[in-house]
Amino acid sequence: MLNTILIPLDVAFLAYGGYLLYRHSQIDIHAGYATFQVFFAAVLAMWFVTAGISNLPYIILMATFITLVVLSGASGLTPTRVIATGVFSRVIPYTKLAGITLTPLSLPNGRQLVIAIFNLKPRRFVRLTFRSDLESLIQTIRPRLPEDVAITIQHVQ
Repeated sequence: MLNTILIPLDVAFLAYGGYLLYRHSQIDIHAGYATFQVFFAAVLAMWFVTAGISNLPYIILMATFITLVVLSGASGLTPTRVIATGVFSRVIPYTKLAGITLTPLSLPNGRQLVIAIFNLKPRRFVRLTFRSDLESLIQTIRPRLPEDVAITIQHVQ
């Protein structure tokens, strides 16, 4: 009985893993990796190993889900979309953006970071951190955006 539920879930998770790999292969501007995803996957793996379950469809389901959790920590920009982090990651077309706020930061070691907040039209926000300088990020993002999406630069004092 349980296997009739788990096997379709296995197939769905494997298909979703293929979709994630496809979307992540299109990222050309990588944002910072969400390290919490690795911590969350480790907690799930520890729980799964200590449970002592020997049902093969359940093992495949848990292994696939843990792999999806690790994969979902990657984020960035593709030529047509923003890829956000999350187990069921959000793929956001640039046409759904209301605006972008970029905050450049200079780290003590001389590296540059840019924190980007992508404002979505129904009052949602997605935050990504890029290890890049502000000018090159703007030059890359601006041609991809629709004309009505404003880029705001916010400086930290």
